[in-house]
Amino acid sequence: MIYTSRQVHARVTAREISRVIASGRLIRAGRYYVTPDTAEGVRAALAAGLRPTCVTAAEEHGLWVPPVAGWHVYARRGSPGAGWVGHGWHPSWPESGPIASPGLLLRHAIRCLDPLEVGILADSALHEGLLDQDAVAALAATAPRAVHRVLERTTGTAESGTESKVRLFLQLHNVSVTPQVKIPGVGRVDNLAGRRWIVECDSRQHHTGKETYAKDRARDLRALELGYFTTRLTHAMVFAGWSRTSATLVQVIRSGRHLDPPDRWAL
Repeated sequence: MIYTSRQVHARVTAREISRVIASGRLIRAGRYYVTPDTAEGVRAALAAGLRPTCVTAAEEHGLWVPPVAGWHVYARRGSPGAGWVGHGWHPSWPESGPIASPGLLLRHAIRCLDPLEVGILADSALHEGLLDQDAVAALAATAPRAVHRVLERTTGTAESGTESKVRLFLQLHNVSVTPQVKIPGVGRVDNLAGRRWIVECDSRQHHTGKETYAKDRARDLRALELGYFTTRLTHAMVFAGWSRTSATLVQVIRSGRHLDPPDRWAL
């Protein structure tokens, strides 16, 4: 949580503020006070008199954040200086709050990030109910074509950033993708691409325990028996190793294996 000095002083005395800060329940950040759970980049930006935006603001809003370097901020007067990623496209900060809203941070992200990374943020904002489809459509209307093509495919149905990125990539390559679909005999899968290609996208938080690992592999085997084939992607494969991963996905698309009905390949 972030509080202005006025909000804090309206509730407690100066002596009580000092006591709360000493206890660690509040942290001074420039003209603001923040709680300890506030993202580090947000605290640092406010302490420096900057305004968090793009991926730095997205983290504070609880969005899925692609692994992008640096703390992204708006500076009132020109460059924010070394160590910051500046987004100084406004003559003045256009909002009343100190952190960019989901809509504003996405406008900044459009001019900063890779189109698929923008798609992750937009998909997450839709998933969390922080933006609606009309708001995303308005952003897409003025975005560069590459970003527009991604934003018009966001739905909010993905349940992780990895899932969102892979689904959007496949759709950009003209693959029909059904997210979060339940396949009889297999269960719910992250994405069904075409008619028989199951694409599972593991995040850092999920699919990592021994029991879950064994269950996932049993599902993969059952899917194979029913005529499906599974590609299981880790967080590292979707981000750090994306160049190789995306090239392999394109090879599968070109092979056309995903277009056959699963019954043809059932064992």
